[in-house]
Amino acid sequence: MGHAGYIDFHCHLDDPCFDESRWSIIDQCVQAGFSRLVTVADPYNVESLERTNEILAYHGAVSACAGAHPHRADAYSPVIEKKLLHFLDRATVFALGEVGLDFHYDLARRENQEAVFKRQVAIARERALPLVIHSRKAEALVLNILDKEKFAFPVVFHCYTGDEPSAAEIVRRGYRLSFSGIITFKKAAELRAVVEQTPLTHLFSETDSPYLAPEPDRGRTNTPLAVVRVAEKIAEIKKVEIQALLNQVEANFRSLQR
Repeated sequence: MGHAGYIDFHCHLDDPCFDESRWSIIDQCVQAGFSRLVTVADPYNVESLERTNEILAYHGAVSACAGAHPHRADAYSPVIEKKLLHFLDRATVFALGEVGLDFHYDLARRENQEAVFKRQVAIARERALPLVIHSRKAEALVLNILDKEKFAFPVVFHCYTGDEPSAAEIVRRGYRLSFSGIITFKKAAELRAVVEQTPLTHLFSETDSPYLAPEPDRGRTNTPLAVVRVAEKIAEIKKVEIQALLNQVEANFRSLQR
């Protein structure tokens, strides 16, 4: 295997905060030898879909995923689904997400979150697409729904913040975990323990930018460039050379491709 570059498995380049810097950030990532940026589109937001189309047209190093986020589950409708399905037809859209359940913020009714998530799982199954999961305090139920829906395609839990037993169960099923800048936070020892127990074959690096800037920039606007620090922290925790980590993450990403 050659020399893979950095992969930011999850960022929000469509965010309006990047309106003045979006193209230069992508250029900087490419110049820094990144091999992949995955930006996340929001089917509830027409501007997000349009902006993501522009981003995908701008550079081939960018891929996308799109899905109905649990925060907006109360607003899901046939119109939203039609927009999502149309967007998923793009060749550079390799996964459905971020979708799942959020019982931490509870911004939508839980029964609606469950119903929308089940529908997203069905769409991903029909289209043979991987799922990118957003799960907050809901890992057991997410896994239960994936079981009941007999979902047999790849699954990645993005920005994982759950506990070690849940992480072990996710890995046992062959699913993957993606870790963000949270692993650099002072009080994130439990999450670093999860990184330590997660096989290299089952992990990704991400920024979730513009959120979750790693230390020492915590609280500032994050960008995909910060995935370098996330990857360095993972390599340090796993006691591996950074290039070995990058090569494995690249292989993990390739295994998701249809």
